[in-house]
Amino acid sequence: MYTFFGALAFIIWGLVPVYFHQLEGFSPALILSNRIFWSAVILIAVFCFKPNLIDKKQCTARNISIAFMAGILMNLSWLGFVYATVTNNIMAASLAFYITPVFVFFMGFVFFKEELKSPQKIALFLMVLAIVSYVYLDQQLPVLSLAISLSFASYIAIKKLIKLNTFGAIFFEHILFAPIALWYIMTHSDGLLLADFSKLMGTAPLQLASILLLSISILKTPLSKISLLQYIEPTLHLALAIWIYHEPISNGQKCALILVILSIMVANIKMKKPNKPNLANKS
Repeated sequence: MYTFFGALAFIIWGLVPVYFHQLEGFSPALILSNRIFWSAVILIAVFCFKPNLIDKKQCTARNISIAFMAGILMNLSWLGFVYATVTNNIMAASLAFYITPVFVFFMGFVFFKEELKSPQKIALFLMVLAIVSYVYLDQQLPVLSLAISLSFASYIAIKKLIKLNTFGAIFFEHILFAPIALWYIMTHSDGLLLADFSKLMGTAPLQLASILLLSISILKTPLSKISLLQYIEPTLHLALAIWIYHEPISNGQKCALILVILSIMVANIKMKKPNKPNLANKS
């Protein structure tokens, strides 16, 4: 069930560019600010209705500080994602979330001592090779893609450290930034119509649903498995970029995507456990 929640979160994120293409006339910062503020409004309303959703004993300075750091990372990743989407560069977002599992694998191995089996190590090598091939063929570093992926992978990792329940973590990740978001909305919304505000407000439930599902999934799902579920999102982005929005694809992106698909296939290879000798049959 926890794995299913994670998969559903990435499916929603994978289809979000369809909605964001209707927001091309707005700045990424304004879109992000509306997403933060209206998400906070929804969360505060829910908390007022059911205050027991937050365990007061868990509201320590340490936990709130970690939630603050998680919120920064989430917002940085989201800002890059919004920018890529509204500037008709969904391909960069797709590559970003194909790269993200590299960082998630690495963080799970280094910081949480999660075991990496041989197929996962090979997949990790292929993902690094994909980035190198992109740089070599296109003669440029995928800065936007790397910024999105590194910030989101760090967000996933730091969520493992928060000793708050699911609602409490999401609550503090949003309300701590709500005052700044409100200030930006009030100073950058001249000339906007009610219909414009309605579109911008719609970003909040889209993000909240995905974050809630992912937060539940992370509780019981190893980062190694989360990193594999992440391939759902960029695959949907890639399909939208090529078949719906007809974005051009460079040689570097083509080579990188081929290596990525190969790495996914390798990472899903099941390793057979060695048969233990039956000592009872030995005389």
